[in-house]
Amino acid sequence: MLQHIVLFCIDRFRGERSIAAIDHLLNGKKTAQTLQDSKWYNVSRLFGTVPIDRSRLLHIARQLKANGWIHEVDEHIYCITSSGKEELRYFVFPPHVDGWKYMNESSLFWKRFSLLIQTVTNVIYRTPFEPVHRDERIQSFVKRWLFQHKHMQALVRSLYEEMYGLLSRVEEKEANIFVWRLTTRDRIGWTNEQIAYAIKEEDVAVWLSFQNVLHFILGTIEKEKETFPLLYSLREQKQIPLTTSAKKTWDLLKKGYGLEQIAQLRRLKKGTIEDHIVEIATYVPSFVTTPFLEENKRKRIIQQAYQLQTNKLRAIKEALPDVSYFEIRLALARWEKEDV
Repeated sequence: MLQHIVLFCIDRFRGERSIAAIDHLLNGKKTAQTLQDSKWYNVSRLFGTVPIDRSRLLHIARQLKANGWIHEVDEHIYCITSSGKEELRYFVFPPHVDGWKYMNESSLFWKRFSLLIQTVTNVIYRTPFEPVHRDERIQSFVKRWLFQHKHMQALVRSLYEEMYGLLSRVEEKEANIFVWRLTTRDRIGWTNEQIAYAIKEEDVAVWLSFQNVLHFILGTIEKEKETFPLLYSLREQKQIPLTTSAKKTWDLLKKGYGLEQIAQLRRLKKGTIEDHIVEIATYVPSFVTTPFLEENKRKRIIQQAYQLQTNKLRAIKEALPDVSYFEIRLALARWEKEDV
């Protein structure tokens, strides 16, 4: 599974990004470059889905090369081979996993839900317990939530019905993996490694199966909130996924400040503010790029990128010497939404 995921990333990056970029993508590193890469190369579903250390990643790259599935074009930069393409034909990524869409809420939802399950299964039998999550914010949320639902027997029955309705829609093995992670009055939840050992599967496969169910639940309760009101109430309001610094720049842009003014106010380089603007253009649909990029240039950049079939800035810049790197990046930030 892990080999195929890395091979898939190498295929999508087309020799334009290094192993470090795959590292940042799979670990969910929230930098402007990684956020842009995840969109530009259509790998956003993998964002933050497979925590992995660099040494293991490099080892996998060496294995893929030894198998003849990739070849090195530069130091730690690879392209997929025809046999690698053939191998990818058999790779199926879990259908509901979407790291980009759920990166800000899946962990929080799981902590709230798992602590809630532990709490109600102990409270109903009036047994003391040690909370599975020590975070006071998680504990406070569950306490407030339970205070609003005082009829415990009815609450437990409704929670069971909602979860049964959801888990009956996924494969039995994946439903079991999800349930095995839960701590109740009668049992301590298993770790990912314990489950992998018990069912004799790769740890990454087990982790992705768990995320597949978790992301399926989040997506389903969003679409069917009337059917799953209790679980829906555990969700956190969605936020625009920008880096902290880019959010500050976005706030100033909304107040009418220009690029140069923001750089002076924030005592940052102009290039840094340009990075923020590209990030904002990538992830804020309402953001208008025309103050920073003429329509005529935008069209030429998109046409050139389409003809070259690349997101490589240097290649586009060489073909269009009159446009800046900032303008190229800004145009590419909206490429998936533009008509060629």
